Amino acid sequence: MSIKYEVLEHKRDGHSFVQITGYEGRVEKLIIPETIDGLKVEAIGNHAFSGRDDISQVVLPESIKTLYGFAFHNCRNLKKISLFDSLDDYYDGVCRQCDSLSEVEITVKKSWYEVIRNFLADNDKTLRFLIHVIDGADKEDIGALDECGKLRPGKASHEYETSCLTFPEYVYDFNENTMARTIQFSIAGSGYAFRECVDRRKIDYRQYDSLFEKALVDGSEIAQDIAVGRLIYPLELEDKYRLIYEGYIRANAGALLKRLIQMYADGVENERCEMIIKKLLEYRTDSAKDMLSEVNGEDKKLLSADVIDEAIRLSTDLSTSLLTALLMDLGGKESSAQALTFTFA
Repeated sequence: MSIKYEVLEHKRDGHSFVQITGYEGRVEKLIIPETIDGLKVEAIGNHAFSGRDDISQVVLPESIKTLYGFAFHNCRNLKKISLFDSLDDYYDGVCRQCDSLSEVEITVKKSWYEVIRNFLADNDKTLRFLIHVIDGADKEDIGALDECGKLRPGKASHEYETSCLTFPEYVYDFNENTMARTIQFSIAGSGYAFRECVDRRKIDYRQYDSLFEKALVDGSEIAQDIAVGRLIYPLELEDKYRLIYEGYIRANAGALLKRLIQMYADGVENERCEMIIKKLLEYRTDSAKDMLSEVNGEDKKLLSADVIDEAIRLSTDLSTSLLTALLMDLGGKESSAQALTFTFA
């Protein structure tokens, strides 16, 4: 095993546990085991992986109770961390200066959202959280992540719900008023307000959704990610906000699909891009809950025939054959038969 560690005794009750201190050699996907030599792995030590440029993904087991200071500091290629809400202590700078970090996947089994608060406080850039909320008597049955860092289904897998929340970035701006001998500061960007939606014991989804208007000012990509995440994973999504998100996606579907297809062609988050396009093609509005207007069969779809046709053309031009097939298959009758034309000499 290339993982470096030390065996310690807990100061409170004296039990022995393993603390990870580093990794010998290069590793792209760092998967920390739950036990080593029969002892629980409970901590990641100070600066254990600080400054590494090889790690792109980290998977932590439920046994982890402590992330010590600067554990993954300055891992500039780290893109994703998967973990549980088992953390009791999160020290300063764990993921600071991890400029590529974009997603945190967390399994919540004891309603402890302080972990999310800590990550958000440690990083002022845009972060996406995929949150699996476990509820029910069989929580222990769903207690492991697979080798890809994804939640492994169990007998009670139907008892968890997922939400996907994007938290925009924000910037502190400090200005010194020499005459008044004061320092004034302001916050640019909606990210700080979004972070206030997370409490130790809960996420205020209503407050999060109410901030969408502020996110529109931050740019289309942020707004797209927020709207898509809430529609695909509508945990505690009220009808009035659902309608707002649906309206935004309808109005910006062309730009959204273009962005996703281009990302896929560039090799950026291919699995996620494919999943989102598939979900958008399958998405139907619920006319029984539509409080703004009567929705006919055509309007039940978020993506119009014209938008799908344009996406097929772009996907074909960029040689993303899998997406082209997906668009043509799930686009169904809504896409024009003229979407693809071939000329023979």
